[in-house]
Amino acid sequence: MDQKVLQMNQESTENELEVLNISSKDIGALSKEIAERILQTKDTDDIHQVMYVPIEKKEDLDWLIQCVGEALDDEDEDDVALEIADLLYFFVIPFYGEYILRDCHLYEYIDHLLVRLASRAHSDIDTLIDMMREDLG
Repeated sequence: MDQKVLQMNQESTENELEVLNISSKDIGALSKEIAERILQTKDTDDIHQVMYVPIEKKEDLDWLIQCVGEALDDEDEDDVALEIADLLYFFVIPFYGEYILRDCHLYEYIDHLLVRLASRAHSDIDTLIDMMREDLG
C-alpha cells in the first residue's frame, strides 16, 4: 500500500470530488447531522444509511471517515464494528479508494481504522479487512 501512497497525484488540490454517491438535492439524501446521530446511537439497523450522506467535497470525505472513527472509538460490540466494516467495504473504499490513496492523511486514518477493526476476534470483520487492504493495495 505504501507504494501507491508515494505515487500520489500532485493534482489532488481540487476540492470537488469527481465521484458523487448522492446529490444533496436528491430525495433520500441524509444530512450530516442525521448521519452523526446514527453513528452516535450505533443502531446496527441504521448504520448502512450513512452512505446516503452526500460526499461532494474532500472535506465531506474527511468528515465521514472521522465520524466513522469516532463511532468505533468506544465501541465494544462486534455487531456495530461489523456494520462499520461493512460501511467502509461496501461504500467508502469502492467509491473513494482513489482519493484515499492520493491523500496521506486519509490513507493513514483508514489504515488506523482497519488496524482497530482487526483487533477484534471476528472472522467476518477479518475477511472484510483483508478485502479492503487488497482493494487499497
